[in-house]
Amino acid sequence: MKRFAAVITLFLVLLSLSGCGFKDIDKRFFVVGTGIDWSGNKSKPYRITLQLAIPSPKIEPGASKIQYETIDAPSIAEGVRMLKAYVDKELDFGHCKMMIIGEELAKRDINQSIDWMLRRRDIQSVATMAIGRPTAENVLHVQPASERYPGNALLLSFGADGTESSYNYAETLSGLSRRVTEKGMDPVLAIITNDGKESYVINQVALFDKSKIKMILSPTETQMFNQMSDHFTKASMHGMFKGTPMVIAINQLNSSFQIHKNNDPLLINMRIKMDVVFEEAPNGLFESPWGPVEDALSLEYEKATVTLLKKIQKHGIDPFGFGLRYRAMYPGPNSWDNWNQLYPNAKFSVDARVKIEGTGLIR
Repeated sequence: MKRFAAVITLFLVLLSLSGCGFKDIDKRFFVVGTGIDWSGNKSKPYRITLQLAIPSPKIEPGASKIQYETIDAPSIAEGVRMLKAYVDKELDFGHCKMMIIGEELAKRDINQSIDWMLRRRDIQSVATMAIGRPTAENVLHVQPASERYPGNALLLSFGADGTESSYNYAETLSGLSRRVTEKGMDPVLAIITNDGKESYVINQVALFDKSKIKMILSPTETQMFNQMSDHFTKASMHGMFKGTPMVIAINQLNSSFQIHKNNDPLLINMRIKMDVVFEEAPNGLFESPWGPVEDALSLEYEKATVTLLKKIQKHGIDPFGFGLRYRAMYPGPNSWDNWNQLYPNAKFSVDARVKIEGTGLIR
């Protein structure tokens, strides 16, 4: 009898509970891309753009169907809440893997945007982060003719399934969050540029301090930065030997660095080893000794990397994580303060070793 009464009581309690509020898939709008820009209005500084996927039975090039919603708001959260009045379905960020911050906003402050993304439970920590030029809204409105389904083109540009570009730099929300909060490692984001047509270009990166853009690298510097940071190893390199231009393809590259505190000033030594194959070379190179060519290419690469390291150091940023390594090697309550005093005057040395594996399919 007591067991029966307990079951009845449990049943009545369950009846009094409300539902979980789950909505069917046909009553949801899946956000596949989010753009956050500076609106230029101080009372409503954020311009939020949502790229909404419209389901389609066709999966073929050019069959992508997208709806865009844009609004200016005092805060990002309030803007997203207000956008719900513009659509007939519940907004779902569970499939949003592309988060773009406008260049103007990135030059001011990205912390508020990152804070909102991290706090929302339906935004994935593996979402790709990037900078939109001229604006995030402009980039999201680009619909390449080859796009098979909503948001697919940008995902292929940054993912391993699509193009493999030595100019690209893929960063996730969790990785960016770590760089923003970690002492000794500053954020880096790729820049997506709308070329004014039905496509975009990704060949530059922006280097940040903990809140805003400090410098933007050129395409050549971007490729070298990816090589030095061991972010992308397969790339190409231009060089000169006795006045003759040459182009080599880097098949394998390993980079590492060491910090020598005992030197005065502090010395940061970077070692780069690469195996290369010629893509463009003068006739007769196959029969010639490769040693002098390897030495010339190594010396030219060393000069270019030291120049880039000094340029980054001059802006007071550390995207390579030198400061993080220093804190690990020399821990203590004053470790970070000591690094801030040593880094501005630190010297760089690069030991590059180029090994030629061949001249391609022909001599």
